Amino acid sequence: MSPRLLTRMSGAALAFAAAAGIARADSVMYMGSVSFTSDLEASQNINLPSFDTMGGTLTLLSVLVETEHSGSVHPRADNDDPFQGATVRARVVRQWSSTGPGVFAFGNTTINSPFVDLLADDGDGGNNDNFDATAPDGVDFGVLGYGPVLANSTNPAPVLYATPGPNTVSFLVDPILMVNDLQWEDPPGTPDAWQLEVETPILTVKVKVTYEYIPEPASLALLAIGGLLIARRR
Repeated sequence: MSPRLLTRMSGAALAFAAAAGIARADSVMYMGSVSFTSDLEASQNINLPSFDTMGGTLTLLSVLVETEHSGSVHPRADNDDPFQGATVRARVVRQWSSTGPGVFAFGNTTINSPFVDLLADDGDGGNNDNFDATAPDGVDFGVLGYGPVLANSTNPAPVLYATPGPNTVSFLVDPILMVNDLQWEDPPGTPDAWQLEVETPILTVKVKVTYEYIPEPASLALLAIGGLLIARRR
């Protein structure tokens, strides 16, 4: 076999090998989140980049949308009833929904603390200006929360996410219900006077979009032809 023919074959082989390597699917991931402190807040959008086909040189194979959520609060309680003790626990409820192109996600999570026994009021007398969460008539539950939890994993149609140039896709997140309250065990029942204080209530929803893609076959052919031309020039 002549050195020239061998060089041409080697160049072609390298070109096609390079094209085959590029043809293997690659992926890119984008992520965004929104947070709420109350279900009275307005809905929020998570805006993420769409898949830019770069003028048709990239082909979107598949889309994976994963929606996660987490929530927490720091509750404290004070029994202000001078005649009755109580058994109480703190509760956190988080409900939300999210909609995007070909995607709907929903979360409904309830977290309860252990029950705690409280004695009757020890002297603060139900004065709202004198909140006291120390024992024996008060309790600090600490931070009560959960997550992040995967609520939904969806493969929407790629056509909903592919654009010929840079653009965005939006996911609308709605805080449906955020509860931070106390639950009293009966007996002995709910005291006549009590106080609840909550700090840093939060609900966070996160959306991750993963695009799997390959270059267009036409681009691969051009790369291979370019390799052949280089081989011939040799």
